Amino acid sequence: MTLWRLGWLRDGELPEGWPPRMVRFGPCELRVTGFDVDPWPFARLASAGPTRRVRLRMITPLFFSRSGRDLPLPEPVLIVRSLWTRWNIYAPAALAIDEGIVRELADAVFLDSVSGASRQVPLTEQVRQVGFVGSAELRLLKTASVTVADVFGALSRFAAIAGIGALTTHGFGAVEVGPTV
Repeated sequence: MTLWRLGWLRDGELPEGWPPRMVRFGPCELRVTGFDVDPWPFARLASAGPTRRVRLRMITPLFFSRSGRDLPLPEPVLIVRSLWTRWNIYAPAALAIDEGIVRELADAVFLDSVSGASRQVPLTEQVRQVGFVGSAELRLLKTASVTVADVFGALSRFAAIAGIGALTTHGFGAVEVGPTV
């Protein structure tokens, strides 16, 4: 038995026909035996309150693609910008996050600790993708405003649904978001 966690980024109902009765992975067709929905609409993500520290556990390799080069590191500014971009693509217009606030957040967030390693994943027989797997703790400067902490909280919670970095629709950048110790 395999458990798959899928994130549906649009607010509202799931697509017609979900869950499917069967799914195909390469040559294998498998029957879906269960399905559970845990709705986290954007309004709920946005109103859950401020966060000043978060622990991210990268379940699948995370990397960022910048100007044709890959960066397999949990870089805080790239994490924030990746989540912000995806948030503004899918969130209702009324909940869009202003670029000025994201600039303030990028200036206030830093990597407090990191533990992990790089991992190579074969994409094809000839191509391998390198990404980071492990955990990272992000923290805000004490001077960060409550508004910045609210946005940091919303984006942190969104990370568990949307993933972080490049190729999230292919399974890269899946994260668990947890409390800090």
